[in-house]
Amino acid sequence: MRLILIRHGETEANLLNRWSGSKDLDITNLTASGKAQAQKLGDWFRKENFTPTHVYVSPQKRAKDTAHLAGHHWNLPFITLEDLKETGAGIFEGLTWEEIESKYPEQARNFKGSRDWSFVEESEQENDRRDRGNRILELVLTHHSDDDVVVMFCHAGIIQHTISCIFESPKLWGIMTKNTAIFEFQLLITKWSDSTRERFNPTSWRVLRFNEDPHLN
Repeated sequence: MRLILIRHGETEANLLNRWSGSKDLDITNLTASGKAQAQKLGDWFRKENFTPTHVYVSPQKRAKDTAHLAGHHWNLPFITLEDLKETGAGIFEGLTWEEIESKYPEQARNFKGSRDWSFVEESEQENDRRDRGNRILELVLTHHSDDDVVVMFCHAGIIQHTISCIFESPKLWGIMTKNTAIFEFQLLITKWSDSTRERFNPTSWRVLRFNEDPHLN
């Protein structure tokens, strides 16, 4: 099975270095450039004659708009998956870091060095984020076959957690995920839970693309 994770196009919040999260705000809508990125992604899909078997989309507007612009020509149903929404940044959402430090100095100070979300009111906690990443992977493993090609349009934060779950890493790896970047993995579902030496067979699980944007080059 091929699993493809795609981040949404550029938003005003991305341009202004404002924190985005699980809320839909005016500044989290796609910019003209973000829409163009998504359209170029769709053009690239056509050029590559690429059509998935299944498409999942975050319920948030920026991801849904990206999915429509990039994949409407597939004429496939887009399945909204709540677990694909962006990780919640609580009271930090919509603010720049300078505004956060000014408005919430103690929380900003505690969070800055640790990245511990327990210091941030109304934010989604790490265990909940990791649980969502695991549920996304589990959905793929239990509802799809080795012949499926699954595309998921989502967000940088949940992509990080999902990749950590795919790699079975206890750590959360920082990834500077580009707008409309593609992460593509090949998984043999029938062998995923195999505890024999098959775990060390790199032909069973491959990283085909990682944070790539061939449509923009």
